[in-house]
Amino acid sequence: MSDTTNVRPARIAEVTRIDHPCRLLVVFACIGLISLAGCRESRVLRESPKSRPARASAKNKPVKSPAVETGEATEVVRSREYIDEVELPGASVVGFESTVLVAKQAGFVKTIGRQGDQEVDIGVDVTAGSVLAELHIPELEAELAEKQAESRRAVADVAQAEAAVEIAKAMATQVRQTLVEKQALRALREVELQRIARLVKMGAAGLDTQDEARFRHKAAVAAVQGTEAEAVTAQATIRKVQADVARANADAGVAAAVVKRLQTLNAYRFIMAPFDGVVVARHVDRGAFVRPAGGSGEGSPLFEVARIDRVRIVAHVPPSQIGSVRTGKAARFAKIGGLPGHVVNGTLTRSAQVLDQSSRKMRVEMHLDNPPTENGRRLSLGLFGTLTVERRRWDADNRLKVVSTKAVGTDQNGARFVVVVRGEKELRVPVEVVFDDADQVGFVGDVNSGDSVRTGNLAKY
Repeated sequence: MSDTTNVRPARIAEVTRIDHPCRLLVVFACIGLISLAGCRESRVLRESPKSRPARASAKNKPVKSPAVETGEATEVVRSREYIDEVELPGASVVGFESTVLVAKQAGFVKTIGRQGDQEVDIGVDVTAGSVLAELHIPELEAELAEKQAESRRAVADVAQAEAAVEIAKAMATQVRQTLVEKQALRALREVELQRIARLVKMGAAGLDTQDEARFRHKAAVAAVQGTEAEAVTAQATIRKVQADVARANADAGVAAAVVKRLQTLNAYRFIMAPFDGVVVARHVDRGAFVRPAGGSGEGSPLFEVARIDRVRIVAHVPPSQIGSVRTGKAARFAKIGGLPGHVVNGTLTRSAQVLDQSSRKMRVEMHLDNPPTENGRRLSLGLFGTLTVERRRWDADNRLKVVSTKAVGTDQNGARFVVVVRGEKELRVPVEVVFDDADQVGFVGDVNSGDSVRTGNLAKY
């Protein structure tokens, strides 16, 4: 009876820890049964599973966690393939190249160009260099004609100067020949003077004959000196007319440059397509006066041409995401207004690397070819949608760990963690949450697939 006496208070204490009125009846019933059963029933109670954890807990308290004592639930860590993406709503389609054409010179629209059998207008495909419109600028045309005449005159002046050079060279040659003649005559008069001087000395000739010979010699010497001076003049004349040729060539070059400039300005009368594309806007008709670009105000726009065979998908990344969005990552353009279910895949091509000062967001672009589909449709400029950019990927060889939301806790600093149960030990492991859909949490951390983790009541960790 002593065993029964010892068991009865313990049983009562164990049961009455759960405050429930119905269970009090069970307690009294158990007391009656114990009194009848004697020592045999007492052994069953001592071997009860509820008695053993209490003794084991007291014995192994340093190695078991509080969660084991309270019987908290666990779950097994699973894994799955997953792609971490960032969605950028409000992405728009813009032409790969787009420009507004403005006149360089003021004038009137003379004609509108044609592409095949249709006039240039919105929606018309144009090729690079095709004429979209021609302006009428009468004063520019008259100035060009005047400068072309001046250029022709400058060319004639060059020819005249070159002819003067030829004349000067011929005259210089003639002077050289005359000098040779004069020098020969001087030598003849010198010999003659010497011969007569000998005759006078011999008494065969008079002094007047010697004086005549001396005068003829002086005249020959003077003629040589005069011809030498003419040779110097002829050389100076050659240099002078050669300088005239250089000046005439310079004048001709200036005149030609003026003509070329005016021809270039006249070429601006023709408004041409800068690249293959489509006319997306037309702002003028025949007879309209257009103002030039670069004046006191903005120039009059004539046409807007955009390239649509290749387009840019432009999106803007908020500051919280710029660290994870990188060029070269896979991207897709979807949720396109007007094209339900249409998805375009590509690669993030460009990133501005800086935030826009007004929006405080960073511009990114996905470039892609835009050929017509089988039904003739393609992405139209101005369409809006969502650009989704891949940040990280977990494939079959590197799967993402997944648990329920109850298995992930948050500490006072906002750090996320899980409690891994390994044997009789529990480890708090910090994790990086990749996604949280309010049902499951995907994370990265020092946790293996198949590990057991605690669920619920994680605040005490």
